[in-house]
Amino acid sequence: MRVVSYNIHSGRDLWWRKRLNEMTLTLKDLQPDIIGLQEVHQNGKYGYQASYIADQLQYHLAFSPSIAIGDGYYGNALLSKYALENVDAIVLPARKEQRTLLYASFQGYGRTITLCVTHCSLNQVSRLAQLQLMSTLIQQHAKAPLLLMGDFNASNVSFNPHLMDCALVSGQEKRPTLPAFRRRLDYIFASHHWNIEHYELLPVNWSDHVPLIADLRLTESPALEE
Repeated sequence: MRVVSYNIHSGRDLWWRKRLNEMTLTLKDLQPDIIGLQEVHQNGKYGYQASYIADQLQYHLAFSPSIAIGDGYYGNALLSKYALENVDAIVLPARKEQRTLLYASFQGYGRTITLCVTHCSLNQVSRLAQLQLMSTLIQQHAKAPLLLMGDFNASNVSFNPHLMDCALVSGQEKRPTLPAFRRRLDYIFASHHWNIEHYELLPVNWSDHVPLIADLRLTESPALEE
């Protein structure tokens, strides 16, 4: 299964030029099963970006509103080849700008698979509280296959021992996902129900971030139990 996480920077590049079409074509070429998007609009002012990408790819869509803008919102999105179930947006603790964790599941490979996408705060105190809440939620879902992805706004994030960092397992943890600032802020985490077969960053400059790509295979039993 191919998973992509991408902070699309409101559909614009580092110089604030509109790049939503290029982003959409890139995602279509990658042919992912699951896509997690951050910094995506669903409003009349900046466009219904999540809906546009989902329509172009013909994927199922779930959206979690974080900030009200005009007649709509700005937040995170999940796009999936599979029908999404149990969709929920969990409000994360934050001192200023509201942040959310988008949660959903789907039936695939004979299992119920849990998906989560988030965008953490820049503020360190808020971010630590958000990571702690996510750690608690992860432990509550430890028995089922789970994927967590997004922009965590930190260069050293870990959910050990419950989740594996796909970049770390692949020896690519030092590669920046925000190239202009040489920082790694974006992650794809997987529970031990998965084998991480391939991980890479796609060097396109449609956003200030680059897309993360992970190819995963579901195992019959979690690696920690073998």
